[in-house]
Amino acid sequence: MDLLQVSKSQLISEVYECKKMIYRLTNLPKNIQSNISNSLLPYLSMIVDGIDSLFLTEDTIVLSSKFEDINGESFTKLIKKIRVSSKLLTDKKKLRTSIEMLNSEIKKFHQELIKDYTEEQLVYVKAFGQDDLGVFYYKNKPYANSSQINLYIKPFNSSVGEVGKDVFKFSMQVAMYINEFCSVLEGQTLPNLKREDYITNVDCEDFIYQDYIYSEEKRRNIFNNFIDERVSLYLLNMQCQLNFALNILDLLIDEHPLKYRIQLLIYYYSVQAIGFASESGYLEVLEEHQETITAVIETHKRIFKCSTFRNNLFHYRLSQEITPSLSKNYFEIMVETLTSVSLENLLTTVYKEMNIVEKLIKEIIY
Repeated sequence: MDLLQVSKSQLISEVYECKKMIYRLTNLPKNIQSNISNSLLPYLSMIVDGIDSLFLTEDTIVLSSKFEDINGESFTKLIKKIRVSSKLLTDKKKLRTSIEMLNSEIKKFHQELIKDYTEEQLVYVKAFGQDDLGVFYYKNKPYANSSQINLYIKPFNSSVGEVGKDVFKFSMQVAMYINEFCSVLEGQTLPNLKREDYITNVDCEDFIYQDYIYSEEKRRNIFNNFIDERVSLYLLNMQCQLNFALNILDLLIDEHPLKYRIQLLIYYYSVQAIGFASESGYLEVLEEHQETITAVIETHKRIFKCSTFRNNLFHYRLSQEITPSLSKNYFEIMVETLTSVSLENLLTTVYKEMNIVEKLIKEIIY
């Protein structure tokens, strides 16, 4: 089997698991479903983009091109833009710009919130402040926030009033795309899904939402004052990603390469962000944390010393270094080839490191 066929086989397996995940998601209570689904947008887009890149039609047209544009942007372009938003602005050369952009977007949202307020409401806001940063918690751990989600949905270029409708339309088209792709294969190369495959039980009381004041310095009730609040917001996004990977994905995905792929990508970008923030001098005042910061960055560098590993996580077309084997899962082979560590041992290390980094961010920003 050549690498293209191996890549397609791996993608098909993950698309099938993704269909189960979508069914599990739609069986959650509505208020929980919407919060989690927004955090999944970059990874659903990654899968759809993978299908587009590996399964072109005979006349080389991507399969996503048949779906409707959203707010003047093609579905295909939106997939690509939202897919890369999972990096959460982890670009060393543009770090200062990225941090300022997050800050600016919240302030813009703040102005949108109050622009139609009455004089009486504005007096109240002046006296008590205006909540403009929402954080979603699972078992008291933040797994998503409105700043992060706004970054994911920014490609829609929607107004505040219209963005919910556009996100819903995009999500429906992604679900239809994945369902249609799977339907061709189910009953042939893939087993048919059964009801028990996509039921997940959650306790609604484990999920809470909290609003905070961010934009107004005098009334800010989130983050400490040890580092720039813009950097704290940047790191909150990483903390939410980590908790999403460690806690929420287990509710939706079985022990499968799809889950491992998303977790490893979140680990990669979260520690990369810590490294860039540290190199840029934003964290130099945190003397008591320097040893931990250095240690997590060094472990991250060892795991990703082969840059091809990251590329094979972010793209479904496997690189030439991978030698297919009939005796092992292709994802396992890729991990072992590019890290010289078994998948099991790698995940043990990564989960440990993710917990350390999540705790580190918590201690830094609160």
